[in-house]
Amino acid sequence: MNLETLKQFENLFNELKKSTMEEIKLHAEIVTPIKGDEMDQGNLDRELALNLKLVGRNSFMLKKIDHALLKIKEGTFGICDECDCEIDINRLRARPIATQCIACKEAEEKTESHVLYEKKSHTLGQTFATNVLPLRRKEEQFLTVVEN
Repeated sequence: MNLETLKQFENLFNELKKSTMEEIKLHAEIVTPIKGDEMDQGNLDRELALNLKLVGRNSFMLKKIDHALLKIKEGTFGICDECDCEIDINRLRARPIATQCIACKEAEEKTESHVLYEKKSHTLGQTFATNVLPLRRKEEQFLTVVEN
């Protein structure tokens, strides 16, 4: 990647970082509790939960931006983390924080869809199961017997 293109990406990341930090400040402002009925308190709780989720997402994005800026500084930006090939410029324009070429990302996604694992939320740290396996025939028969 030429120096001019790298400088454009660096400027883009600096602008993204600035706007993301502003968004974090905006959503991190504590909403002052108001006196009111249960409906008002429910709305306030929902607003606080949404703000917390948005701050978490933006913080995660900020880490990716910082990682990309570090890669630019080290001279490894645009190089796939898996195969060390150059990431296509069109992919980087579409997703500047990409760390893998399209072939490696597709291969990773294919293997992920066949593996049963627990996934962790980046924003709230909660764990949840993904790729739940379907019931086997004996389990289905048992459920129909229990339901009848």
